[in-house]
Amino acid sequence: MSHLDPIPAFVIGYSDSGFTNPHEMVLPEEPRDCRGDFTHMGAKYWGLETARHRATKVDPEAEQLHYDHGASNWVTIGLKQRAIIRQINCSTRWFTGNQVQGIGITLHDELTGANHQVLKRTALQPDSEHEFVITPTVATEARLELYYEGGLSRVLFFGELAAEQLPERPNLLQSATISHVSNEHYGKPEMAVHGERQVMHMSGWESARTGFGERALFSLATPVTLSEFVVDTYLHRLNPPLTAHLFGLLENDGERLDELMAAAPRWQLAFANGHTVTPADFQSY
Repeated sequence: MSHLDPIPAFVIGYSDSGFTNPHEMVLPEEPRDCRGDFTHMGAKYWGLETARHRATKVDPEAEQLHYDHGASNWVTIGLKQRAIIRQINCSTRWFTGNQVQGIGITLHDELTGANHQVLKRTALQPDSEHEFVITPTVATEARLELYYEGGLSRVLFFGELAAEQLPERPNLLQSATISHVSNEHYGKPEMAVHGERQVMHMSGWESARTGFGERALFSLATPVTLSEFVVDTYLHRLNPPLTAHLFGLLENDGERLDELMAAAPRWQLAFANGHTVTPADFQSY
């Protein structure tokens, strides 16, 4: 890969992007001119745009405002391949007065565990391209601190791929047999296990709102040792699950699946007076 080509990247997580789709910010294409386009949130912008008032809070009792100069939003960006980063470009294109006012960047390398702050808090100008040449740094992820709020239309990473890459980690669930699904009202579990973000809208496993503690059984062809469990709530901005839990069954349990699923871990209610109840069917209870 040429050092002139951006390293392919994806958004892992972010603190807020109430106005826009933040996953657009790592696309290599030019930020789109959305002038004249509107959504229910107002004027449409390309990239990330956060809610306001990150640094200021109202204290009604004291009848005053509290200001925090260190307040920030954040974005974690993953590189699709381990790379030596030499330059980072940040664009505020089309954000003519509502851009992020400052940015700091730390690079992380999953292979070594090293963290390097490559850009201290630096001011960003409205509707501008910013190029930051840095000391060459090996990385797999980047964390952006955004001061305090506002818009950022694009972030690109330049350099070359590192000689040593992360070990291959196959997506085990992609070939699993799925059964014992408690609820698949809006989307099915198989829509969530392909491991690739194929569309720019919410897609995956989504249950009806009347459920609680939804579950599914993923049967693998052979026993495995898990090294990482990824739960991706990509674009599920208002309806992600609060928690996710992983339980394993032994190879010789296959003939007792129905029995085991009936006795699977379940939720317990604890009341203020110390009384506890473990409903057989939480929804009915």
